[in-house]
Formats: sequence, C-alpha cells, structure tokens
Amino acid sequence: MRTITDSANSYRSKLRILLILYFFSEEIKGEKEKKSHIKQFKSEVRIQKIDFLIRYPDYLAAELLELIELGKDDKDVDEIKNVIVSIFKENEPELRREDMLRYFFGAYEDIDDIIAFLMSVNFIDYTSKRSIDGRIFEKVYYLTDFGIDKIENEILVNLEKVKWYKKRCELIRKYFGNLSGTELKIRQYEHPEYKSTPLNEYIIGIQEEVKAKFFKIFGEELI
Repeated sequence: MRTITDSANSYRSKLRILLILYFFSEEIKGEKEKKSHIKQFKSEVRIQKIDFLIRYPDYLAAELLELIELGKDDKDVDEIKNVIVSIFKENEPELRREDMLRYFFGAYEDIDDIIAFLMSVNFIDYTSKRSIDGRIFEKVYYLTDFGIDKIENEILVNLEKVKWYKKRCELIRKYFGNLSGTELKIRQYEHPEYKSTPLNEYIIGIQEEVKAKFFKIFGEELI
C-alpha cells in the first residue's frame, strides 16, 4: 500500500481536482450569476467519487469490466480490454494509486483547502446553501473564463504530467460521465472490499478481483 504524504500530494491534488471540475462540468445555459462563470459542476460527492476512480485504477478497471458483463458497451469491448491491459501492464494499481480513507459515505478526502486555493487564484467560484442546523448543501462549482483560459492554453499544453490525468478524465467521462455522485457511490459500494473497509482506514485495492473477472470474460491472464 502506498500512502502519499500531505506535502507531496498537495500540488497533485490541486491539479487533479481542477481537472475534474474542468472535464466534468457543463456549459451554463441561460442567465448567469456572474458573467465570468462559464461552466458549472454540481455536488462535492461527485468530485469525491470521480477522484476515487482516478486514484484507484483497479476499481476503475472493475467498473469497466462491469459494463462488459452487463452488455452496456458491446461496441467498446476492445477499447475497454486494451485500457485494462494497459492499466495492469503499467502497474498503475500500485504506482498511480493515491489512498483515500473510507468515510461515512465512502471514499472521502477533505478538499476545502483545495477549493479555497482555486478560488484565490480565480480559477473557480463556489456557492452553497446552509440549513438551519448549519449543514452546508447544494454545493455548486463554477469554472471562470480566466480559469478555463489557463487550463486550455497553459496547463493542458505545457505540463507533461497532466497528460495522464487528461486521458484518465476523458476515459471516465466517456463511460461514467452521465452518472451522479450518488450513482457512482452506489456502484463503488457494490465492491465488498470497499464496503467492508472500517471507517477512517484506507480503502484496500482489488487487483486480484479484477484479474479473476478479466480471466472469466476474456479467458486471458492479466499480468
């Protein structure tokens, strides 16, 4: 198990969350609260669940295999197979894994400081509502025109380390981008290893489960 320290993970986490907001947000149609708001992303839960799929490549592989088992993406079987083979060939479940704690509603990491930073540099804006008991809900994140310009013309162009995250976000968006945070959470809870992880402990990997399922479907070993 590979645990990334807060200091080593800080820059990468800011970049990863920013790219999630960029690739999974939608254009704002109709009236805007601010002219600078171009795209919007709803729900912190959805951020957390997409982040989990990026940080745990073996769980992403399992979700892709589930699509094949259910016959939902027959036309993309070869692509999905090649993606999974590449994930294991490159040893991503070990080298790319960034551990997340199991919280009350599944994989979770506090991103308040990251959101505050992205707001401070005018990449994003953020709104929410507060209930009578003080609970914050209906979180909405907005990509600003300045932020989008920086992402498209500097970050995605000039940072070599961004390429892997870009491809991974595009892959997840293609196959799971229509799912809400709650729907993604339900899918992730279907894995016994995920569900049985004690609160405040790191979620364990499922490489052997993925290898067994891959062999069942394709009759080939994952190395």
